[in-house]
Amino acid sequence: MRALLRGLFLVGVPLAVALAPLACDDSGYPVIIGLPGDPGDAGPSSDGGSADAFPDGDAGDPDAPDAPSAPVWIGLTPTPVGDGPPKPADVITARLGALALGARATMVRRTPMELATEQGIQALADEAAFFSSRGVVLGFSLVVIDRAALHLPPELADMPWNAPEVLSFAHASIDAAFSALGPSARFVVLGRDVDVRLAARPDERAAFELFASDVLDYVRAHPLAAADVRAGVGFSFEGVSAPDPSFLPLLDASDVAVASYLPGLGGAEAGPASDISAHADTILARAADKPVVLESVGYPSSSVVGGSEDKQAFFLETFFGALAPRRDRFVFVNVEALHDLGPVRCGERVAVLGEPADGPYAAYACSLGLFTEQGQEKASWKAFLNGAAAFASP
Repeated sequence: MRALLRGLFLVGVPLAVALAPLACDDSGYPVIIGLPGDPGDAGPSSDGGSADAFPDGDAGDPDAPDAPSAPVWIGLTPTPVGDGPPKPADVITARLGALALGARATMVRRTPMELATEQGIQALADEAAFFSSRGVVLGFSLVVIDRAALHLPPELADMPWNAPEVLSFAHASIDAAFSALGPSARFVVLGRDVDVRLAARPDERAAFELFASDVLDYVRAHPLAAADVRAGVGFSFEGVSAPDPSFLPLLDASDVAVASYLPGLGGAEAGPASDISAHADTILARAADKPVVLESVGYPSSSVVGGSEDKQAFFLETFFGALAPRRDRFVFVNVEALHDLGPVRCGERVAVLGEPADGPYAAYACSLGLFTEQGQEKASWKAFLNGAAAFASP
């Protein structure tokens, strides 16, 4: 991996970028990192000509043939090499690796409890300042639900989602987040794969819909938020395509359709690696006229769930090929992950979700890397490099 980075820096990454100071994330949730492409000495740029451009307005006007193509910001989760608590040097190498491979956006994830301390707020502020000062397109995910797992204090866990105490706590979490982020967050996502929990607990559905509508309105009206901030609720691909009965009400309350695209995650077998165009059209049809954010995209290399390194590379190649003719609808895409998760990190991740360390979820989620946990290349790293390069400019 380090040898690969040296080669990439020599051919494609300016020395100033390679030597830029990098902050470490202590949240326990992966953070994607990216930097807009450097066209030379003119500074950072994005597909739309500025980091603030979105795929609407003149870019979609058929009477404006000279307008640039719609921007798609590609991210990559920089999971460090190795296992256990990462060394600072490994975190830096991973983040440099994400830069070198062309990641150009970032999604910062926090649970509400992580925002309940001054230390947690300061850590988010430092992270946001690092990214925003470099022109990175920034998104923020408030992880109140992570699939089936609930991230609320114990005293609130048994209350209805729309109870005044729960809403007040969520508002305080948003206040804390924006005190750190300011107007730098362009997307705010509520929860990750929330349909998994709602399917298992249908009695929570109606109250969660009221909760989400209230919180998203609170985000949009927040005095510290960007004027054009876009907010949405995070669903899995299965929840979008099935769909969970809450999808349409929650989509109506959202500015963007947010989904993860990890086909077959949690099942005995990963989904086919070749059905991506049909899946993309399904997502677009379900999203109606709203822009799409794919906050997690990937395919496993573990044979336990029917994956392989060749299938993983084929998946990414096919994905980026399918994305190109549909780029006017996709605002942001985050690929998981730079390195596979080793046994310790994998165990910590699945324990949060209540999944067994030797189950199909772990085999899938912990083998999403473009490199192995020891840093050996998998065929998928080149597929990502080529795909990110294809979207580095209109």
